[in-house]
Amino acid sequence: MRFRPKGIAVLADVQFRALVVSQATFDLGIFMRTAANSWVIFELTQSQLWIGLVAGVRAIPILFFALMGGVISDRFGRRNLMIGSGVLIAAASAATAFLISNDLLVAWHMIAVSVIGGIGGALYGPAFYALIADIVRSDRLANANGVLSVAQTTGEMLGPVIVGFVIAASGAHTVYWLVVGGNMFGLMLLLRVNEPPRPKASSEESEPSFVNQIMEGLKFARRTPPLLWLMLLVMAQNLFGVAIFALMPVYAQDILDIGPTGFGLMGGVFGAGMLVGAVFVSLFGIHHRHAYVMLVMGIFWDIGMVVFGISRSVPLSLSVLFVMGLVAMPWVTAVLTMFQQAATEKMRGRVMSLYVIAMNTFPLGWLFGGAVAEWLGNEEALVISALLGTPVAAIALLSSKELRQA
Repeated sequence: MRFRPKGIAVLADVQFRALVVSQATFDLGIFMRTAANSWVIFELTQSQLWIGLVAGVRAIPILFFALMGGVISDRFGRRNLMIGSGVLIAAASAATAFLISNDLLVAWHMIAVSVIGGIGGALYGPAFYALIADIVRSDRLANANGVLSVAQTTGEMLGPVIVGFVIAASGAHTVYWLVVGGNMFGLMLLLRVNEPPRPKASSEESEPSFVNQIMEGLKFARRTPPLLWLMLLVMAQNLFGVAIFALMPVYAQDILDIGPTGFGLMGGVFGAGMLVGAVFVSLFGIHHRHAYVMLVMGIFWDIGMVVFGISRSVPLSLSVLFVMGLVAMPWVTAVLTMFQQAATEKMRGRVMSLYVIAMNTFPLGWLFGGAVAEWLGNEEALVISALLGTPVAAIALLSSKELRQA
């Protein structure tokens, strides 16, 4: 019997294939919108702090609504919640396109549409990640997550490049209309996904309230190692270890002098590194000690931020971004797989809502990076961000035996 990587095997499932293609269109839109947001707000304000603020406020509704999304997902199903929240995400991009097209856009509008998109993402995320674990066998989750990462990182690679050329050729409003079109296509593909049936509660059991179900999920996380430590670790690293993203427009325009096309190229090279890493993970998986994968990849990431900060060479800066993208994918896959494997079927939506909350403190990391850069300088912000990354992971591993074994 010929060897067939598990990443290829999971694609044999027609439901998983439909989910992958749908998610690929959403991910392309996410990275196009993120890159366009950074450029548009920098043109409006010339401020790194505002770039971080617009990205950071998106995390606020996620912190409030993700647990609700997990409960809705567990009670009423995944797919319909994904479709409804996907419409809300598309509406945020459509509003931005309309405002730019009619010369009505001011800085606070970007905060408002970011909040709307954050609400959609808070409801969409728990249902999506729970649906993956519903469809895919437990022993193939790391490979399935790698396949999904290929879809995600293709968008990470192509999105900023597309944005750079579209802004230069037609203006930022065209980017947002393209995102809306992609979102609608992704929603149509979701209609092809048939959600597996979930066990129903006995007719003798009363349906618990939303609040009780949220509390039940939090109690499950507290007494299920290593969920609590894992969540705190991911939140800390996303808050303090990603300052580079708030500073990329500044480096493109003022330091490396490569303009909007070069800014798009920077994001594209980072995405290309992620794509290579995702393909490797989807084919071969990662080491079974996932927490140590997080630590080692984090060390490479932090070194990359420092080198990028002091570099004044375009080829060196692009090379560093490629390596950072490459090491990001094993890190993300390790985190997602640990959350999925720690969840029971009954609690899956609520556990994945905790994953969504932890990962979506990432936009607040933009705010942290932009604020430190505004006050202390660009290079200083990147060094501080690096120093707050790997040491946090090392402390978490030393403090939790369960995390070390995950």
